[in-house]
Amino acid sequence: MGTFLSVDDLEPFAAIEPAKAEAMIEDAEAMALLAAPCISVDGFAHSTAVKAILRGAVLRWNDSGSGALQAQTAGPFGQTLDTRQERRGMFWPSEIVALQNLCATGQGGVYSVSLAGPDATSVI
Repeated sequence: MGTFLSVDDLEPFAAIEPAKAEAMIEDAEAMALLAAPCISVDGFAHSTAVKAILRGAVLRWNDSGSGALQAQTAGPFGQTLDTRQERRGMFWPSEIVALQNLCATGQGGVYSVSLAGPDATSVI
């Protein structure tokens, strides 16, 4: 599998220690490979789209836990505002679907099944 994302790709968006960024990228690419195995094929045509999805996931992971928990009280009334971001998984469901859609081809793909049977023009 080729490397889709590098530390340099993250620098314009966040200051992440290079060793930490490398580990995060390695984890994100491994998880992407589980979701969409086709991305490891030589000559994969949509590597820039994979890079965009991975960059978003890694940056979100880097931001997880940041934010604040604020509480205000005025007499008997109180309000709590939680802006912290929790990390629940590497990818959002929409990102997994996007990765899997990159594996699909015009006539179906890894994640689709044709119910029409074999193509009438093909010879077996």
